[in-house]
Amino acid sequence: METQVVFLHQHLWPGIGLLVCLLAMIDIKGAFDYDSFHPHADRTYRILTDVTATNNDEQGFATSPLPLADALKQNYPFVEEATRVVGNSGEFSANRKQLPVIYSAVDPGFFKIFGFRLEKGQAAIAPQTVVLTQQTAKRFFGTANPLGKIVEHPTLGAMMVAGVLAENPTKSHLNFDALVSMATFSSPESQRSMTNWTDYAQGYTYVLLKPGVPAETLDGILPALASRVTKGLRFAKDKGYTFRSQPLTKLSPAREELMRASYEPTAGKLETELGIGLLTLLLAAFNCINLTLARSLSRAREVGIRKVAGALRWQLMGQFMAESAVLSLAGLGLAYGMLQVIKPMPFVQQWLIGGVQWENDIRIWLVFITFSLMTGLLAGLLPARVLSSFQPAQVLRSQTGLRVFKGITLRKSLIVVQFSISLLAMISLLAMALQQDYMATADYGFQRENILTIPLNGLPSGRLSTDIAQLAGVEQVAATGALFGDHGNGWQMIHRQKAGGDSSAAHVFATDANLVPITDLTMLAGQNLPMSVSDSASRMVLVNEEAVRTFKFGTAGTAVGQTLWLNDSTEVQIAGVLKDFKFTTLVWKIQPLLLRYQPNEFRYLTVKVAGNDPEAIKSNIARIWKRQNPYEPFNGQWYDDFLYDRHSHTDDISFMALLIGLAVSIACLGLLVTYTTELRTKEVGVRKVMGARVSQVIWLLSWDFLKLLLIAGAIALPLGYLAGSLFLKTFTYHVSLGLGALSLCFGILLLLGGLTIGWRTYKTALTNPAKSLRSE
Repeated sequence: METQVVFLHQHLWPGIGLLVCLLAMIDIKGAFDYDSFHPHADRTYRILTDVTATNNDEQGFATSPLPLADALKQNYPFVEEATRVVGNSGEFSANRKQLPVIYSAVDPGFFKIFGFRLEKGQAAIAPQTVVLTQQTAKRFFGTANPLGKIVEHPTLGAMMVAGVLAENPTKSHLNFDALVSMATFSSPESQRSMTNWTDYAQGYTYVLLKPGVPAETLDGILPALASRVTKGLRFAKDKGYTFRSQPLTKLSPAREELMRASYEPTAGKLETELGIGLLTLLLAAFNCINLTLARSLSRAREVGIRKVAGALRWQLMGQFMAESAVLSLAGLGLAYGMLQVIKPMPFVQQWLIGGVQWENDIRIWLVFITFSLMTGLLAGLLPARVLSSFQPAQVLRSQTGLRVFKGITLRKSLIVVQFSISLLAMISLLAMALQQDYMATADYGFQRENILTIPLNGLPSGRLSTDIAQLAGVEQVAATGALFGDHGNGWQMIHRQKAGGDSSAAHVFATDANLVPITDLTMLAGQNLPMSVSDSASRMVLVNEEAVRTFKFGTAGTAVGQTLWLNDSTEVQIAGVLKDFKFTTLVWKIQPLLLRYQPNEFRYLTVKVAGNDPEAIKSNIARIWKRQNPYEPFNGQWYDDFLYDRHSHTDDISFMALLIGLAVSIACLGLLVTYTTELRTKEVGVRKVMGARVSQVIWLLSWDFLKLLLIAGAIALPLGYLAGSLFLKTFTYHVSLGLGALSLCFGILLLLGGLTIGWRTYKTALTNPAKSLRSE
């Protein structure tokens, strides 16, 4: 049995550690593969804007003024092509569907500079044309041919689908669902922004240099160009700006923090992942060292005999390091097998290896094998030096312990480090899990039980709402633009007066009068929104207490009847004031909120049902949906389930729990039980002959190890509390990491360690004294 445990341990320690490192290396490869499919990436550059504030602080922006692209292309012969990319998002309508879309407005030069291939159709160059990704085309039109079809945008109007993009071979820092022709933006306001040199944060500028032109040529003209275009300009909060270039090949991973950055991974993220992988591998290497040194007695005799036979020390070291390298290569095979098991996990696909082409890449396999060999050699170096240093006289006296300071062995020091790191990771994970559970189940200040949310997916709400309201068991139905407890419905700038005064960004939720009674919101002053659906109803709003404080209305009572201006153009009147409640994620504090009747913004139905048989009522609502919308799936979800799914992050916690479980398993596999029992076998036999009970022997063998666990707890508990508290403080509303949580983690570690050592020492304590004494 002991041989099987050792065999399992020898293969698990490199496999588990290498698994985490493989995940990190695949993700790192994916980061360096970003935008590798563009045909001229080596001579394509993004223009950055370095802004100097009035206090002389400098901040880099990934964006630049929109007129810059034309200025570069028209005035500098070494520029082959230039393009602008303006990202945005909004609701697009097509095929009786209204769906959110992330889109970018692009020039014709975009399709010359970048390698986004068209699967069908042509580029969006003419006004009122758009190119869709494959996923977006399927969302709107299913399997039908989308070419020539019309999609509509509230501001841009009707646009014809000119083409559909092919799948990209690798990821890109440009993230979009649709590409809209820049010529579509022909309104006077859009044209003014196209020539506005003061607005440097609206879009991105990319330049393609002619072949053979060095980057220094572009960098040489950018400062003078910035000085010329900013001469005479007046900035509200800045002194000015200058330009510099950034090679497309150096965008990912991002090595500096830029405002308005795009979607490339950051170097910090990759360093963190690699650090976690190396830390896990370090724990596994500690196990290798512990196991080898713990079994040094059995190898010591081999070393003594081989040295007597004439073997040199370097030959023995080579043998031991070669054994470690072979075990590491076997661990690489085990790691690949475990990777295939966890590969379908959502967290792994979304954040680590999704979209990365690695399995058929010989280069990354060479990296894997080289890394595995180096790991094995380094992990085997210290045991090889120790074992090869044994002298025959030392072996006979069993003087094989390696002392470091004040009698504490190296093996015990490594065990303390292992369990300290494992306990620190357990506390951090528990803090995350407790916070996610709190966010999923907390009291947000509004009613959430027996409320059904139904995404409309762009379908009209009127008839559906009326038919559902007539069902038995349905108490009330409200139409809303977003759901409370999510990220909100977007910011709008709200002003006290049209010409200025106190102003602030606020969340504006579209809803009707039924939402307040359905969600049981508390009205502090005034009255609810009007029940009528006239235009005058949209002029009335409800605000929360935070809005009253922000706009300095004084009390809730005095705020009723006051007016506000939305985006300097729409005047609204406060009908009532609501008690503050948490309408967004708990990461943020409560912010100013306006509830307003806007039927064109309705995206959900919120249905309050009776509590006797809610599932039956949900089934009846689904049948009404199917009658009115036979080709659209019914996605009704209980509000409780929505909040839980939105905030629990079960997949992320499960994956992290898997990693920590592996780390704890490594630590438990690396206990010093083998060392303790083998070195003290004769002592156990003598004590049993002298009348010692099995329980006394178990306590004797276990106490030294339990002291190591207590030392690890003394180190890791304060550090874990600090790390968990720092994480929780990133949330405005959070749980506390108390003594119970810390005790739970330490208790689990003690239990796992105690069971592991208890089983091994129990077997040793049951050994026949005659056999144990003869073995010495």
